[in-house]
Formats: sequence, structure tokens, C-alpha cells
Amino acid sequence: MGIYLSSPKTEKFSENGENGRLRYGLSSMQGWRATMEDAHAAITDLDSTTSFFGVYDGHGGKACK
Repeated sequence: MGIYLSSPKTEKFSENGENGRLRYGLSSMQGWRATMEDAHAAITDLDSTTSFFGVYDGHGGKACK
């Protein structure tokens, strides 16, 4: 399940965006893990009527199996 740090990394990465239909905001923080294992996707204009948002909770690395 990954390697842990002796103290957490508390720096936050934040992003926000908008289009004519919506606004969004997100933040992520590495915490106690040795590497950031989580990810996100934010695509406000997948097409003219569709947006896509995904949150990916990593456990033990980036690979999907």
C-alpha cells in the first residue's frame, strides 16, 4: 500500500475553471504517502453540451490493473 513519510506533505494543489454552463474547483494534497497516488480530470467542454470530471483514488501507484 505504498511507503509513508515521517511527516505529511501539506502543500495543496488547487485548480478552478468555468465555461458558459458551470464553474468548478478542486484541490489535492499528498499527505503521508511518499508519492502522490491520486489524480483527477476536469474537461469542461468535452463537446458543446457535455463536461467530464473524474476523481481517481490511487492505492499503491498510478497503474490501473
